[in-house]
Amino acid sequence: MLDNAIQAFLLERKAAKLKSLGNKVPDSHVEESFLPENWIPEAAKRAGQLSLVSHPSKFTHPSAKTSSIVFKSAFVADGFLRSGNVDAELDVFGNAAALDVYKFLSLTLMDGKTVLEHLENDTSSIRAQFSGISTPFEKLRTNFLAIKRDKFPKVRTSGQVKQVYFPVEDNYHLLSILTPSGLIFALKDRVQALRFSDETKQAREAEKNSVFHSKGFDEIHDLVVIGFGGTKPQNISVLNNKFHGESYLLTCIPPQLKARAISIPTSDFFKNSAYSSLNKDGFKVFHRAITQEGDYFSLCHDENNIIHCMMDAMVGRIWQLRQLEAGWSEKTQLPHYQKVWLDSLFTKERTRDESWLSLIVHDFVLWFVDGYKKIMGKDAKVLSEAIMREIRTLIEENKDGLL
Repeated sequence: MLDNAIQAFLLERKAAKLKSLGNKVPDSHVEESFLPENWIPEAAKRAGQLSLVSHPSKFTHPSAKTSSIVFKSAFVADGFLRSGNVDAELDVFGNAAALDVYKFLSLTLMDGKTVLEHLENDTSSIRAQFSGISTPFEKLRTNFLAIKRDKFPKVRTSGQVKQVYFPVEDNYHLLSILTPSGLIFALKDRVQALRFSDETKQAREAEKNSVFHSKGFDEIHDLVVIGFGGTKPQNISVLNNKFHGESYLLTCIPPQLKARAISIPTSDFFKNSAYSSLNKDGFKVFHRAITQEGDYFSLCHDENNIIHCMMDAMVGRIWQLRQLEAGWSEKTQLPHYQKVWLDSLFTKERTRDESWLSLIVHDFVLWFVDGYKKIMGKDAKVLSEAIMREIRTLIEENKDGLL
């Protein structure tokens, strides 16, 4: 019998296909194409369009084509953040239209192993899963495992990746610098957990109420958000798409970089400092989504989680203002709740009473709607109550990111 994970995967893919096609193609045709005996052989043929890697080249330039590097290293307690010392996922790049094949190979079956692991070990379990398919198992296995084969017969680099001359004895080697995507997104995962975990929320609540918390919570200042792929993160890699095309850069001292000048808000943070033009790509993604899906659009889907990305981008500006000399806001016309939010003079008031946060959430909703209209101009859609409710709900759920 087909494993529950494989059955659920095919049903989910079929439902998405039916929704996207509407009445353009008969349902019976779609039903037939997602039968295991039809979909699995077709997916196996497409696996060769993808490459399993640890260090993709497309993070430097989307057109770069290099050898598929899968680097593995043993753990060493040397204190360095590097391959082998972090349990990081492997990445995949290639034809974005074939990414469903990797999702299939990543499915975890009932025994806790993935489809790919079973194929690599040629287990009796995976043979049983594919027993109802007319295509010979060895051919299916060979085709699927093509995702792990380097597509170039010789080691290949590209002039579009970053390069550096590295001294060796009395000469130099020209090295091509590739991105360890698993590491940079493992970093994002940890930062997100540190900022938004349930334990962190409990610790913040304890501090607000002047209650002892055994572990407390940590803050990471001077975070910078770095983006890859613009509005099409899936064209860079699977992990990049999974993490919305963004990760974090931490402050590196020394050297200490000169802080970028920030425009001090005079009357309203969202009007004076949160420029909608800096989020132009996000608003365009939002517009395209609601145009295609209408009231069925959900901001909560991983690929459409625009609000969360915009909050991340705003965090840096918030902390830059908090690092200015305490009391700077007294010379402005900012409403008091925004002064509490942004000025370190009001740190105790900010942590003791969070009533100001609901007003910030309200301002954020207005900023998002106004920004969308401003960026899209005459093409902007009239936002229905359902979509407005979706926007308000998601901002409310993620408001701790604005603390």
